[in-house]
Amino acid sequence: MNGLIVTVFFIAMLLVGAYSARKIKGPDSFFVADRAGSGFLITGSLLATILGGSSTIGLAGLGFQKGLVGAWWLLVGSAGLLLLAFWMARKVREYAVYTLPGILEKQYGGKSTRVVASLVIATAWFGIIAGQIIAAGKILAALWPGHLEAFMVLAAAVFILYTVLGGQYSILRTDVVQSLIIFAGILLTFFLGSAAAGGWGKMTTALPAGFLDFPTSSAFSSTDLLTFLLFVGAAYLVGPDIYSRILSSRSPGVARRALVTAALFLVPAAFLLTLIGMTARILLPEIPPESAFPALVLHTLPQGLNGIVLAALLAAVMSSADTCLLTTGTILTVDVLQPLFGLPVKEKSVLRVSRIVVVAVGIL
Repeated sequence: MNGLIVTVFFIAMLLVGAYSARKIKGPDSFFVADRAGSGFLITGSLLATILGGSSTIGLAGLGFQKGLVGAWWLLVGSAGLLLLAFWMARKVREYAVYTLPGILEKQYGGKSTRVVASLVIATAWFGIIAGQIIAAGKILAALWPGHLEAFMVLAAAVFILYTVLGGQYSILRTDVVQSLIIFAGILLTFFLGSAAAGGWGKMTTALPAGFLDFPTSSAFSSTDLLTFLLFVGAAYLVGPDIYSRILSSRSPGVARRALVTAALFLVPAAFLLTLIGMTARILLPEIPPESAFPALVLHTLPQGLNGIVLAALLAAVMSSADTCLLTTGTILTVDVLQPLFGLPVKEKSVLRVSRIVVVAVGIL
């Protein structure tokens, strides 16, 4: 049953990519979905991108280690999105560019600013994409141990293929599906895990002292909260992945509404994921913190349902990986190769080079 669920998930993503390929007419289609993204698509894509490995597996691990205060990892992100929505979203959307480095060039002038920013982002995101590929392999290996490398290749091949086929159209559509799967998986795991732990009343007595303290605790001081705000929350103001969603939206108003809606959905997601980690602390206290979410799934959910939730974790990882992949490919194409080496100006040539770069980044 689990094998069937994962297979159907992979096939569905590839079919969405193949369907989206028909919409690709040129660079605008491939990079920013013709700047026609609706509020529903942009919101779903933002949620799927943000709820990646660090915000699902990682946040549950924080709940396992620190208790309820772990929710701040996503709550500061919600605050960052709200600040971006009301302060910068309109101006970002009004730039007729494809990437964050393109905005930097318009704002500060000079080709060197654009190229240097592009190389910094691309270098960092190679590591992020690699990390998501490893996480995808480990999620599949939880079901079928002993095949980590093969599963890494399989997951990478799927998201590379649907990304290169349909570009931003593929990502917006697959992200919406993935965000629905992610939230379904979070809710299933929370309710069934809580029931296995004996309900909220028993959980409160079984948890270590201070695990229910909020907004700060003995394990998480006000200084830690300030650090989260400065180094996690502030990153949402300058995320190239988030900017790609703004630049793909139908209008500045749509971009703002999507950011606000996504920010509001992140609040319950933050507490649910943290509580999943806390539940795992009660039921499986000996496991590593980063294993809290998948271990709880395998421990408490019946056959079939655990496959659905592991597919949700897979969706969380792949929805971040595909966005990072396309954004990195776009940046390298339009902000590095084009200004430095003068790519052909024909749209079909730019599109061909972009697809080659996306595949090359994924393979590397």
